[in-house]
Amino acid sequence: MWYIFAMEPGKRKRGRPATGVTPKRNIRIGAIWDEAAELARERDETMTTLVARAIEREIKRLRRGT
Repeated sequence: MWYIFAMEPGKRKRGRPATGVTPKRNIRIGAIWDEAAELARERDETMTTLVARAIEREIKRLRRGT
């Protein structure tokens, strides 16, 4: 991280500009995606909702240690 010291004081590199839009995430998974998409359609919900809920549940489970 030598470049931090080489920059002028008060000058920072530009980060991602504020767009008001959540950045998209990409994942590589196989056939389970199709199964999840079908389940989401059956439940009349979006893949975003289904995936977010599944990740939240898994995080809670891992934090509990089960």
